[in-house]
Amino acid sequence: MAQIDWKQFNEFFQYYDKEIITLVINIYIEEYDERMSTLEKNILDKDLKNLKKNSHSFKGVVLNFQAPYVAKLLQSLEDMAEEKQEEHIPETFEELKKPSKELLNELVEYLKTSHLR
Repeated sequence: MAQIDWKQFNEFFQYYDKEIITLVINIYIEEYDERMSTLEKNILDKDLKNLKKNSHSFKGVVLNFQAPYVAKLLQSLEDMAEEKQEEHIPETFEELKKPSKELLNELVEYLKTSHLR
């Protein structure tokens, strides 16, 4: 299942220079593993303050790519951290893994097949 709403993606980026689009995509690709590891560490450490902050930051990046499901899961993590509802955080993080990786793969493929490089 595609994570990116390509119609919205193209509308969002229609006036951006190719270099900017490539830069934003490459930042997501380069930071992906570290962001996911940081969220996992926040969860394992029960560090709700940083989980909230890091989920919010990651969500902001994801919203650039018009990926609503991934953004929704990150919003859920952020909300649960804010409200100190720890019991569902691990399962939400598990649910996030597959679609966020799919988003990563879609962006990698987009760079390969587009004329942005």
